[in-house]
Amino acid sequence: MIDSVIKNEITMSAEYIRRKELNQDGVCIVGSHPVARYLSKTTESLGGIIPLFSSATDVQGNFSHLWYVLEAENYSAKELDTAIEWSEQKQAAFLCIILLPNIKHNHTIQKYAEMELFTAMGDLLTPLRKQLSGHQNVRAIFLDRIFGGEFDCFDLAAISREVQENNVIHLTQAMANRYASALYICDAIDAVFTVSKYGKAGNVYNASSFYLSEYQLMSEIYLMLARHGVRLTVSGEPTEPEYGALSNGKLRSLGYENVCDFSDALRYTLLHHLERFSIQTDRIHDGYSGKLNTLRVIEKDMLREIDRICRKHDIKYFISYGTMLGAVRHGGFIPWDDDVDVAMLRSEFERFRQIAPKELNEYFSYESHTNNNGYHYFFDRITAKDTYFASKYSDDYEMHKGISIDIFVLDNVPADPKAAYRFWKGLMRRRMIMNVRWKNTARKGKAYLLSKLLLPFLRLRSMDSYSRSYEKAVRKYEHKDTGWVMPASSDHKYRGTFPVETFNEVIPYRFDDVDTFIPVGYKDFLKAWYTDNYMDMLPLSQQNPFHDYYRLDLGTHIQDDAEPQFDYMGELL
Repeated sequence: MIDSVIKNEITMSAEYIRRKELNQDGVCIVGSHPVARYLSKTTESLGGIIPLFSSATDVQGNFSHLWYVLEAENYSAKELDTAIEWSEQKQAAFLCIILLPNIKHNHTIQKYAEMELFTAMGDLLTPLRKQLSGHQNVRAIFLDRIFGGEFDCFDLAAISREVQENNVIHLTQAMANRYASALYICDAIDAVFTVSKYGKAGNVYNASSFYLSEYQLMSEIYLMLARHGVRLTVSGEPTEPEYGALSNGKLRSLGYENVCDFSDALRYTLLHHLERFSIQTDRIHDGYSGKLNTLRVIEKDMLREIDRICRKHDIKYFISYGTMLGAVRHGGFIPWDDDVDVAMLRSEFERFRQIAPKELNEYFSYESHTNNNGYHYFFDRITAKDTYFASKYSDDYEMHKGISIDIFVLDNVPADPKAAYRFWKGLMRRRMIMNVRWKNTARKGKAYLLSKLLLPFLRLRSMDSYSRSYEKAVRKYEHKDTGWVMPASSDHKYRGTFPVETFNEVIPYRFDDVDTFIPVGYKDFLKAWYTDNYMDMLPLSQQNPFHDYYRLDLGTHIQDDAEPQFDYMGELL
């Protein structure tokens, strides 16, 4: 079974290569090293198949590219000759992928890295360079010490063992002066694809991700484990600087860049090793400066208030989207999620909209275009009065910005799928026009010129009139028994329609420590929204909060006498 961290690395690499359009057809790989398997698996994730051969003598078929993976210490000149000859006979481009051993300290590799590196390695690599230099259709890439998944140039297994046995991370002052470079496995894959597509024949490239001291490395590891009670000790005396760095400037000229930053790369790798020893660490960064748990407490308080009102007045509601998925898969919040959503059928929602503003307790307010002239979202929401929350999206608009729960409505739509899709497309066009008018500036991208031309005419109408017009449009089939509904006012892409029976009845369901409801047809909804594999966890690289927040103030939820004051960072003063 493939480790979740390794699966994440392969998925992340494939997404990056797809985005940069680096994939190539007609590739075969020779090599038994794990890097060869990673390259093959990454291509499978991209929807292709790369034949993988253990040695050059096994190669069969016709290919336009041959990637030959070898370890610098153990290469076979005879087998490498065989591989190069085969590629020349087939007129295939040949890429030699050379895995370097740990570079010893005091060997600084700078401008002409391959020349100085061979000097540093002595007789080991000199014959290899000579062998490659005699062929014009050959490229070569040296891969620095690799970390990530099953690669461990930092000896994280030993660090994890020390943490398990002694609950301590030990630093020495000498570590601050020992510098080295290393290559994250996702960057290694990116580098190979980049050189294969853009590298010049006859050239040698170096691939490296990060340059840091041992002290920086160990400090990063400690920060990831500190809240779990791991101790830190420091000893020793300062020493003279030692270096072991590989330059990648030549590779960067081809457009190569790191797939992610060092902290994320190290975190993914550390998870792999720590979990082997049953050591727990945080999989998710708290992107809210330590306020995520309190943010969730406020949201659950609002959810309890919604539940109280709906039970009192016999209004059917249910948690929805990521909140529903979190309840079913995790028993509460998805670990990296930061909000709560609820939904209702239109008939239930209209009753709730009339009752809730009068029934809500003193700490919450009801936000809707029907009672707030500055509010023009396509759904209503419940907001905590003494809080401030501005996301990248909401910060562009003039309105009250507080921690809130969005209330989505399932509206009747045509039974014919094509007619339902046309109905949805019409609503999306209306929403685009409203967003331009509300933001009061032209859109960016392809719609810039059109929105710039339309904006002076759009300003002739008030935002209130646009909101009323949109709600009239979304309720077009309200009094027609079509038998089909969709969350027409949500911000999500089109995912089809649902039989109304999916949501007609609700069943009790626990969300963390809150008693709430989900629809009887919740499985069908989750499959439509999150695929049949909705119970599977996302890759680690995608486990991030949905909202890109700009400012956050929790007001009196931090301390009773706090006042909601804001600086540019939105932190409580």
